[in-house]
Amino acid sequence: MRDRSGWYQGLAKDLRPWPTEYRGIKPALLCQVELGLRLLETLEPGRTADGVWVLLGGYPFASAAGLARTPEDQLALTAARHLLWPMRRRRLWQQSLESYQQLPEQLRGYRVPAGGGPARRVAHPVAAHRFDVYDNALGRVPGFATNPLPYAGEGAHRFKEQRRYSSVTIPPEFVFDPPLGHDLVAPRPGPGGPIEVPLAELEDTARWMEARELQLGRPSGQWCERLASLELDVRTADGTDFAKAEALTLDGLTHLVGMVGAGKSTLMILLAVWAHQRNLRTTLVVGDVAEQLSQTQLLQGLGLRAALVQGATTRPKHTQRLHRRLAARGKRSLLDHTDPAFAHLSTACPLDALRSLEADAPLRFADAPCGSLYPVDRRADEPDQEEDARSHAARVTRELRYARGVRPAGDDGAGTEPGDAEEMEDPGKPHACSLWSVCPRHSSSRDLVDALIWVANPASLVQTSVPRQLNAERLRYLELACLRSDIIVVDEADRVQMQLDQIFAPTATLVTTGPESWLDRLQTHEIAELSRQGRLQLSDQDVERWSAALDVVGSAADRLYAMLIDTPALRKWAQIDYFSPWTLQERLLNAWYPPTQRAVEDDDTVDEAALYDDEEALHRPSEATSVVEDTPWATRRDRLTKVFDVFRDDPLGDRGPYGTFADDLARLAHDVLHTLQEKRTRGRVRALLDALLDGAPRPFERPPLPNEIPRSESEFTEEWLELQAERLEFTLVLAALHQRLDRVTFLWPQVEAALRLDPGEHELTRRPPLDYAPLLPESPMGNVLGFQFLLDERDSRDGRRTGTLRFFRCAGVGRELLLSLPRLGADADRGATGPNVLLMSGTSWAGTSTRAHVVAPVRAVLKPQPEALRSIGESLFRTEFMYDDAGQPIRISGQDTETRDAALRVLVEKLARPHRDRTRSPLQRELAQIPDPRRRRALLLVGSYREAALVAATLSEMSAWRERVRVLAADDAALEASLAAEARSEGAATAPVVRRGDLAEFAADKSAQILVAPLLAVERGHNILTPFQSPGEERVAAFGTVFFLVRPHPRPDDLFLSVFAVNDWAARFVRDQPGLAEGTFAGLIGDGADLDGAGSAFRTAARGVWRRLLSRSYMYSRLSAPEKESFAWDQLVTIWQVIGRLVRGGVPARVVFVDAAFAPRLAAAGGRAPDQRRPRWQNDPGLLVRLRDVLAPYFAEDPGACADPADPSLVRLLYRPLYNALCGIDTSPPRDR
Repeated sequence: MRDRSGWYQGLAKDLRPWPTEYRGIKPALLCQVELGLRLLETLEPGRTADGVWVLLGGYPFASAAGLARTPEDQLALTAARHLLWPMRRRRLWQQSLESYQQLPEQLRGYRVPAGGGPARRVAHPVAAHRFDVYDNALGRVPGFATNPLPYAGEGAHRFKEQRRYSSVTIPPEFVFDPPLGHDLVAPRPGPGGPIEVPLAELEDTARWMEARELQLGRPSGQWCERLASLELDVRTADGTDFAKAEALTLDGLTHLVGMVGAGKSTLMILLAVWAHQRNLRTTLVVGDVAEQLSQTQLLQGLGLRAALVQGATTRPKHTQRLHRRLAARGKRSLLDHTDPAFAHLSTACPLDALRSLEADAPLRFADAPCGSLYPVDRRADEPDQEEDARSHAARVTRELRYARGVRPAGDDGAGTEPGDAEEMEDPGKPHACSLWSVCPRHSSSRDLVDALIWVANPASLVQTSVPRQLNAERLRYLELACLRSDIIVVDEADRVQMQLDQIFAPTATLVTTGPESWLDRLQTHEIAELSRQGRLQLSDQDVERWSAALDVVGSAADRLYAMLIDTPALRKWAQIDYFSPWTLQERLLNAWYPPTQRAVEDDDTVDEAALYDDEEALHRPSEATSVVEDTPWATRRDRLTKVFDVFRDDPLGDRGPYGTFADDLARLAHDVLHTLQEKRTRGRVRALLDALLDGAPRPFERPPLPNEIPRSESEFTEEWLELQAERLEFTLVLAALHQRLDRVTFLWPQVEAALRLDPGEHELTRRPPLDYAPLLPESPMGNVLGFQFLLDERDSRDGRRTGTLRFFRCAGVGRELLLSLPRLGADADRGATGPNVLLMSGTSWAGTSTRAHVVAPVRAVLKPQPEALRSIGESLFRTEFMYDDAGQPIRISGQDTETRDAALRVLVEKLARPHRDRTRSPLQRELAQIPDPRRRRALLLVGSYREAALVAATLSEMSAWRERVRVLAADDAALEASLAAEARSEGAATAPVVRRGDLAEFAADKSAQILVAPLLAVERGHNILTPFQSPGEERVAAFGTVFFLVRPHPRPDDLFLSVFAVNDWAARFVRDQPGLAEGTFAGLIGDGADLDGAGSAFRTAARGVWRRLLSRSYMYSRLSAPEKESFAWDQLVTIWQVIGRLVRGGVPARVVFVDAAFAPRLAAAGGRAPDQRRPRWQNDPGLLVRLRDVLAPYFAEDPGACADPADPSLVRLLYRPLYNALCGIDTSPPRDR
């Protein structure tokens, strides 16, 4: 996080004495507004002052409008975004500008016309040197904010343990010197600029690695052979094709794509070792922690300086995963768990052994005081009793009493011991643990200081802070990697792009129909856990508070549903595609105390900082103050706005009383949530409403209403008052839901262990770090936080409509962070360029896919050698549809939850059970057709781990498969509570389990022939190869065939689909890519009369896209033509990535599509059911036809005009085997042939 306030501190002092009549407006606001005006003056003096906010949002308005012509202009924009990013909201900039205009002229350095227009600089204002200060601030990127952490010394200390204070005494021998931190000003080891990597030098590196492995007695990685199987093509000079190359040039951002199985992981490792040999720093970004550990062990095993970047909060989860994987391999005793990876996953706390005598249990991982020790200072007025003490124990006991907060007799509160840490006095300044520099828990963090190779995953790199024990500067490891790395390699860039979108737009489906409802699952789990121990857990205050908060969330959600289901008019008023307590508050106040037309602003977030995680509270709130409008009721509205602001923060009055209407609103919120007498409660609501409307303008006093608002919305009739009461009730309930949901997520880490909560279920607790607010563009529709109620279109009972309640916070376009990595490490002051970034994936060029397509132009292609390519080209795709007893094709995808499981069981029976006449089943016949006996294994793909357990249990009931089937389980799964229990509930057998982290070793089990797995769990990152059977034997894909039992399809209520789509729209729109209904960014700028108009037009267009995406039904038949094409590309990526597991080593794959949903019309034609009984879905040609159709134009003799002239060549290099195999499936019904 950069320092936003240091630049103006001296100037603010020079502006003193500050007039007392303007004490509500801070000098900081003057400095910030004038910095924005100076930025605009620097770029183009004639621009109107109201457009400054447009330059701060991260979109290239300045470049498109011709304002940023030089590197200095770009640097000024970058600096301004760091220093002024909270002012990127139009409303906040306007409020700040209005406050600035209220100041005396002698204080202001600019004159801004009252009616708008360009700002004019004053010749000789007070503190005339201010303009030099502004120019200096805009002439460099601000330094990092600092928050130093001193180290603890010997003596007594206290720290928080489960929100109470505990104590520890540190002896002198446990005080170590602090470790060296990262040098943020040292230049990179490399020369800077482009780096050329000759393939011949990679061959030398591969030979060195093999020799090193032989020297160390390690198994050979066959690096020379793996490198020899690769072929590199780069874009030709004219940019229309790709040609063979002998070197890979890394220059800024390099986008490399490779056919699945082409060896991108091999290139990544060789490149890292090559760079290490040349003393260059490299950061590798891989898929997950399991891959991090394996790659780090590989590199460290070669004697290289490699370390992994890992977050602290998820350490216990990954340690538990490793223990479970080892247990699944038969190592039941913890004494046998000696995997070297545990060295990177230590959860030990050496200080735990020094805790005081009251400690009766090991210290929880989350409570370790790594940076939160508070020294117990001896009181100055206390007599020294050291010599009078009877023993050493007496002295220690007295110090511990201080550490626990017990005061000596005679002091205020004598003998009291603090309870809740929130209510205790300030404990002082925190200190780092004196053992940090030798603590095993932090060994990886220390190793990163000198390591030349960093191995990270997207979440650890983006979200993990550099420890304060190492550096006082506050920054995340991603920023540090960009500052220090010569090369950054991002593997599976398309997946990383999706992960970044998710990090900056966390969402959750709170309530929905069926078993996937987050709130229902959580409440059911809580009840089960509390009843299991007789509610003993409630003796923990955190558990009791969490449980109480969850109860309110449940009650509020139920009340919310009752109101939304019964009242269509309320749904319309709330605008259920996006609503929040803030937006509803504004709508109420606009109805009661209407603002002038100028002030009506569709700005959805009252405080953008609420979207982000500011873990060290370094963010200063905005200095802007709202300006009271010149209407007779403006003061009354302003007062009520402040009342509602207080109420939103504390809707149930926990911290009251406040002595205002906020107390009445809180009491009423309790009433509405718990009443059994709705009419009496409505009466009390009406009474408060009357008080709130005291002073509201009558209809004849109000300004003219917009045409779309009916006059009835402003009349004080009985009907109008009743409508306002209903809306006020809804707002009260939503505010309670929102605040208690925030408490549930806040307390989750504290109660996770006590209630055995699933760590993967608390995505809402992960807010994007505030550090990135000025580094990536804000969400195109504006950063928003709130709820959506998505109506269920298939469920209308007696005219009532239920739906899905979702919560989201959008805090930026995450995928743009991936594309801006080279710029993050640039430093114009030192003339340093940023790192060279290599993006790699097999599917990061994916047409109009909103999820996978990376918009950076492809500059290189990696492909197998021609012989391997020919073998892959022999892959066979076919359909094998199953039919029920009535002759209808069995479809799994698209089925209702109630019937899907039953249909899946029937399908598996038809597919796998041998016939009574002893003829082989379709599954047996398919296995027999695999020519290579080493590969006679089948992968059966379903939609979820639950479905995998169901299918595996069904297969285990058949004697032919009982000993040969395995089921994939998540590394986190507690098997006895999930897979086996579910199978037993159906009276079925259970199948042996393979943990996802052990998937690569599946083929080592000689008796395993069938693996049932969720499709997305094996989509990427797992090389499942045949075991060595003879020295020098080439390992190839272990599975010879794959059965798609279900068609890939995202959950229709997955809000991330909308996030991906709107971010994809923004990325393409600002790059002027053709084909978008909203036109191009350049056209929008050209149409805008000024910056403010252009920014508002962009925001309007983006909000239109966002609302359409939120309200659309994500069912294929209801998508628009462009959305159908994007859907097909999304599914193509998923299917091709899975098939990539089967072509490793340059071998062909056999692919069988079993779900009739892949080709409904073809499946129906092969059945025995009469045509008149055919349902509508069977008229659809299906996904297989669409996959072929989206690829077909690129394989035509004349592909036509493409956005990039190299696109046809690229598609042919990447997807030819897939296209040929799809064309090999005859998808036309027999009657059409």
